[in-house]
Amino acid sequence: MWASISFPPLVWMTLVGTLLTRTAFFMVWPFLAVILAREFHLPPAQIGGILGSAFLASGLVGFYSGNLSDRFGRRKIMVVGCVGAFFAYAVLALAQSVAAYAAGAFLVGLTRAALESPGTALIADRIEDQQVRQLAFHVRYFLINLGGALGPLLGLYFGLSARQPSFWITAGAYGLYALMLNRAFRQTPEVVHPDARVRSSLRVAIGVLRRDRRFLLLIAANFLTIAAYAQQESTLIQYLGLEGGTRAVGLVTALLTTNAVTIVVFQFPLLRLFRRFDLYVRTYSGLALFAAAFLAYALLPVSGVMPWIVVTWVLSLGEAILFPTLQLQTDRLAQGELRGSYFGAAALGGLGFGAGPIVGGYLLGRVGGPATFSVTAASILLCGVCYFLSSTQQAGRG
Repeated sequence: MWASISFPPLVWMTLVGTLLTRTAFFMVWPFLAVILAREFHLPPAQIGGILGSAFLASGLVGFYSGNLSDRFGRRKIMVVGCVGAFFAYAVLALAQSVAAYAAGAFLVGLTRAALESPGTALIADRIEDQQVRQLAFHVRYFLINLGGALGPLLGLYFGLSARQPSFWITAGAYGLYALMLNRAFRQTPEVVHPDARVRSSLRVAIGVLRRDRRFLLLIAANFLTIAAYAQQESTLIQYLGLEGGTRAVGLVTALLTTNAVTIVVFQFPLLRLFRRFDLYVRTYSGLALFAAAFLAYALLPVSGVMPWIVVTWVLSLGEAILFPTLQLQTDRLAQGELRGSYFGAAALGGLGFGAGPIVGGYLLGRVGGPATFSVTAASILLCGVCYFLSSTQQAGRG
């Protein structure tokens, strides 16, 4: 089916690299919490802080890396990101202390930022037609979740999950992606306009973004949404590890796989179903499914398996609707010469991936899992209010 999709070769290379690196990432990263708990007996709040540091670093650096790619080109920033990721995962593979794991996680976040914003902007650069560009964003998200489905299964099958040497596989994947990018850019050279450094300077970009109230509200709403969703990727895993005993790794793998497979199977049918609806209607639908799922997490006993899978399926349907929609909202507001800066600024919403595990880990240690997930369900209502306020603002940068 995808062979007939008319994407430029460089976009295809970016999409293939996304699948490669995300598959390797999901073979190891979700089990880092298990390693830290098993090897160092760390409390949930500290594990949440270590995992959250990676996403905080990514969000804080994302805007700057996107702006640098506007000024100096996507290729340089993305290749540097791949090389940096190789060394970040090498640090995790060699780590023998909590400090070393924390440093490795922080470096993973820094290098992730150098790939995400420029890579997304690259797709938008190379595809002029809005409908084709929308499809490319959906394909990219599809491949991210295909990697999320394959990674934990491959890790479990080969006995790599929750084992430190498996970080070398992820390091190698990023090294290979760097080589792929270099080859692709040689075949399709990138043209950076001589005055791009002036027109896309950091000062100019900040000034434009500061005046765009609709976009700033969107960032705030994205932050709250992602902070809520992050409970599923960190706090929920810790909760199941604490309550599930020896069954934890198997149950976590089942939920991660359910999440990714649901998106792989349902993303494009849902795209067809919601294509006639406004982007904000899609957003509210996804949030409603998020709230229902976290409320159910608060009520479920840990003893069962199938109920957790069913609720994760509901949350994953919401994710399949919501997350590609958030990227499309950014694309609609982004200016051409500042596209990387816009996608980089949108990455500030990704700080929710850092704040979420920290707050969730703290709440888990103080009030337990059910109360934490109840608070998460309630916070999603605030997300909806922020999206509504964003929708009432006039588009533009005045």
